[in-house]
Amino acid sequence: MGAKIDAIGLSTPGFFRRGSIDMEVKAAKECLKNAGVDPNLLGLLVNTGIYRDRHIGEPAIATLIQREIGANEVFAGGRSTFSFDLTNGGCGILTGMMVIDGYLQSGNIDYGMVVTADVDPTPGKTRGYDFTSAAAAVLLSRSEQGGGFLHYRTATDAGFIDDLQGRIEWMEHRGKMRNILVISQADDYAGACARFALENLDAFLKEVSLKIKDIDLIIPSQSPRGFLKELRKKKGLEDKLVDVTDKMANVHTAGIGFALERVRSNGRFAAAKNCVFLTVGAGLTASVALYRNPA
Repeated sequence: MGAKIDAIGLSTPGFFRRGSIDMEVKAAKECLKNAGVDPNLLGLLVNTGIYRDRHIGEPAIATLIQREIGANEVFAGGRSTFSFDLTNGGCGILTGMMVIDGYLQSGNIDYGMVVTADVDPTPGKTRGYDFTSAAAAVLLSRSEQGGGFLHYRTATDAGFIDDLQGRIEWMEHRGKMRNILVISQADDYAGACARFALENLDAFLKEVSLKIKDIDLIIPSQSPRGFLKELRKKKGLEDKLVDVTDKMANVHTAGIGFALERVRSNGRFAAAKNCVFLTVGAGLTASVALYRNPA
């Protein structure tokens, strides 16, 4: 029995620009409301966003979210919420769910939440930022009826480490020297991501003794641009892939949340016997997970 998905919360900037933390707080509150769970029951809160307000490094963004949603804000020696950040790019949200799954299986917590968002921290100054600002939160608990997350596969190929980089550089902007976020991406980055993801999907299916025809849904990363198009070239995948780029193009770390919400709202997720999460990110990194809805 693995961790099961209880609820999802989403957030976008709307008409007015909102920071990453504000959006994550909104998504987390919506997620808890949808699940009917008190914030104080959260045992673990993991933030997996990459591009955040003012390039904040410390304290952990997760602790700021914890305070704003009122999850055991003041430690009183009893029940507590452990909050930390985990950075793994496009694989981050699934990596966060893997970590939460481990805590749930240990019996140390009853609920865990992964929250993620990306925004352009310096609009008009940033160079190469091409992601849609968005936030997502996913609440998990221990499945007592079987199902949930059953198997994971993770891999890294450091031979592509230069294909996508986000870094702060000291550069001139409008006659002044400033710290500016610069993102560079190789021309075939999407193709490299797709090839690496598919290699690991094939290996994963062998590990769980399944074939493509046995998979009902594949919930993939929604970035980089062109990644889903490349995935569709593999025979048998097109009708299984969840694609939200028609409404939310190039959502980075929150893409899995938006894809998951779409299939939950239209009933496809509940109807699926075998659902595969397929994430990819800079590094290259890839993560694959098998999920079955509890009985």
